[in-house]
Amino acid sequence: MSKRLSHIPFIRSISDFFSMYGLGKPFHADIMCMRLEDQPDERLMHVPLYRVNFFRVIHFTNSNLNFYAADKLVTVSDNCICFSFPGKLESWTRTGKLSGYVIYFSPSFSGLDVTQKGFDADYPFFNFNSEPMLAVDGDMATSLKLDAESMIDEIYADTPDKLEMIRKMLMVYLHKLKRAYQKQVSNLSPDIKLNKSLYNRFRKELDNYMQQLVIQKRSAMPTVARTAKELHVNPNYLNSIIKQLTGKTASAHIQEKLVLEAKAFLANTDFQVTDIADKLGFENTPYFNRFFKKNTGHSPSAYRNQFVKT
Repeated sequence: MSKRLSHIPFIRSISDFFSMYGLGKPFHADIMCMRLEDQPDERLMHVPLYRVNFFRVIHFTNSNLNFYAADKLVTVSDNCICFSFPGKLESWTRTGKLSGYVIYFSPSFSGLDVTQKGFDADYPFFNFNSEPMLAVDGDMATSLKLDAESMIDEIYADTPDKLEMIRKMLMVYLHKLKRAYQKQVSNLSPDIKLNKSLYNRFRKELDNYMQQLVIQKRSAMPTVARTAKELHVNPNYLNSIIKQLTGKTASAHIQEKLVLEAKAFLANTDFQVTDIADKLGFENTPYFNRFFKKNTGHSPSAYRNQFVKT
């Protein structure tokens, strides 16, 4: 295992993603639509933190999956959609077989530019502050399935203009998702929207703090009090809102974030456990070892040996 510049891989292309996680080779470098059932069962069971430079839409029809959108744990249910976009931080843990559809596409293929004015309004689900999961009703789920099947057929068709056709089909597909997403968000009460806004700000502040911590621009682990101060709210209020929304305290979210970062270091670098503990702001290595084992059931060394292929 060679040491990388960052403990969190930045996967620049769809082809690189397929290669890194043993999914074979995409039929086309900039657009790929496939059934989740067609992915190897043993792949993508446990994936540490990573970022990508492309878009991905996954429609789960019947799945057993937990995944992290940044530090946010999401449990997948039937007929729901999750979204990836350039720069998004993710981590996966799953059991069982996945069912549904996944569409990968590059910014150049789709013409989507996250920095373009009006992008958030046109594609509100490709946003760091968006809802992590979109639930769709039966009629919408059926419509999306048919669209995905049509794109799969087109990808493997022997027609000279198939990429142009897929591009148009993809735009229709994304517009349907926009309608469903706006409907879901419009049903939220003003108080819920306000609370979710605070939660997203908390997640963003925590992520920014961790990035500064691992490059040693900060020296101490994040705390609820410190994060609340940056957000200009009372720590007890912050805890209350986050517990109300997620069922877990802000402190629990911070601990989960530290565990994810530690796993990424163990999986993607050659750093010694002592160095990782220091980078994450732990006072000493024994404390880090106890913390990691308490939260994962494994010591840092055992985790590296069991889950990381050398």
